[in-house]
Order: sequence, then structure tokens, then C-alpha cells
Amino acid sequence: MQTALLADVYFGFSCNGAAVEAGAGSMIDCYVTTGYLGDHRFPLVREEAAKLRRQLKENGARRIAAFFDEGSFPDARWGVDARRLQAHYAFLLEKLLGESDFGLVFKPKSPATLWKRLGQVGELLRRAIDTGRCHIYQEGVLQGSAPPAQAALSADLAIHGSLASGTAAVEAALAGVPTVLVDDDGWKMSPLYKLGKGRVVFDDWEALWNTWKENRTNLGAVPGFADWSPILDEIDPFRDGRAAERMGTFLKWMIEGFSAGQSREVVLAQAADRYRRAWGEDKIATVRPTARDAARAVQGIHDEARI
Repeated sequence: MQTALLADVYFGFSCNGAAVEAGAGSMIDCYVTTGYLGDHRFPLVREEAAKLRRQLKENGARRIAAFFDEGSFPDARWGVDARRLQAHYAFLLEKLLGESDFGLVFKPKSPATLWKRLGQVGELLRRAIDTGRCHIYQEGVLQGSAPPAQAALSADLAIHGSLASGTAAVEAALAGVPTVLVDDDGWKMSPLYKLGKGRVVFDDWEALWNTWKENRTNLGAVPGFADWSPILDEIDPFRDGRAAERMGTFLKWMIEGFSAGQSREVVLAQAADRYRRAWGEDKIATVRPTARDAARAVQGIHDEARI
């Protein structure tokens, strides 16, 4: 109940999100499934990704991994702490420095503070960059400005260092890049586990590395390795690069209705009906109708949470 929402309209990329919001106690009149809202970026970043890939290969890389971190916290009780973050980076950097045909692309969530949080591991990163086979996306103030797809599309394998927050991995998989996750949080309630421990989800870096090596040596030796195809329809039922267009169109219909002096109820009903006819009956859902008195509705959500 701590993440319950009170909204007239909510845009989500998966039809399953409506059930998730219902379980959280949310009140949403119109849950609109759009598909992944960042999918329009995929073709826009392919050229830059290919350019980086060529640069890494010119310096000897023959197999390239992209790594996404979700940042770190001062206190390990809140998630990945600096010590665990350093371990993730150290494992990959030591592999790169020891194997002359390995290339790395790092896409940190918070690049501005990464060097400080890496501590002594930062020296490994500097040495790796000097080889010409390692690139780090450092642009961005609070968070990195390059999208995950840009890093993923330059690599043979995308690796995400967290299951508790896996959007970067989702984006990489939707962009068509083989993708795996490292779960050292023990986040076994994640639905991504159904893709298979030892195939897509790993809780040990050495196991991940050896599995990738085995699958490279004998393609298909590990069935389902880094393969998200069984759940891509659940994540995004469209996968057509038009998610933002769908959201924008729905908002346009609402603006037109309000400009014509129509009531909130009529505007929502008409926009929802047009969307259903365009994209399918299952793309619109109601997650408990909202109460018009917002304060009373919020209090009701809190009361339910205490029961």
C-alpha cells in the first residue's frame, strides 16, 4: 500500500501493470497500456552504438559486454552498497585486463559520483579505459543521460546488476540484445526468475561468466541463455516503437474534449473508447474507480493498509 496511486489516468507499458496496481491498493479510473515508452529511441541510438562497437573492436575486442548498475547506497540495508558495487565492477574489469579480446561498456545510473564510490577499484577502471576496449557513459548530472539501449546495442551481452530494479535490463531485452541479470539481493519474488536461474538470472558472477563462455564456445549449449522471448509479449504487447505516440494521442483526445467543454467523465469515456477501438479491448482497464474527494480517497488507502 505504500506505493498506491490515486489517478484519473495512468499510462503503463504492460497490461499486467493494472493487476500490480490493484494489488498495491491504487485507485485509477483509466489504466492505459501503451507499450514501453522509451522504444522510439532504439533506432535513434543504433548508429552511435555501432560506432562505439567498431571502436572497441578496432582495439582488439571480439566479445563485448554492457553492464548497467543501479547506483549504490551508503547503507547496505537500502540496497546495493559501495562494497557490492565495487565487487561488480572489479569482477568485470579484472576479466578485461586479463583477457585481451574482451570489451566492456559501462552504463552507470549515477555517473557523477561513480568514481568516488568505486574507491580503489577506480584504478582498475582507469587501466581498462587505457586499453581502448572499455567505455563508460559519464554524461549526466543526477543520472546518466544516455539510454540503456545505446549501451546495450554496442554489446553482445547486456548485464544488469540488480533484480530489484530491472528497467535497464527490460530496455536492453526489448531492443533485441541478449540480456542477463545478477541477483545478489536474493530478490526471488521477481517474475524474471521464471526465465530461468542459470539462464537469465544468476546469483554468482563466476557462474554467469562460465555460462556465457560455454554458450559462446558451443552456440545453443545453454538453452534459453539470455533469452527473454517467452515474456516479451507480457512486458510490451506492442513492441512497435509507437508507445509515446499512443500516450500523446490519448492526451490529445482528452485536451480536445476539455476544450469542447465536456465533463471529466465524458472526456475519459470517449478517449478510452477510441483507444479500445484503435488498440484492443484489453489495453484499457479500471483499477477501482477513484473517489472525487482526493483527501478522503487517500485516507481510505491508508486505512486499508492498517487493516
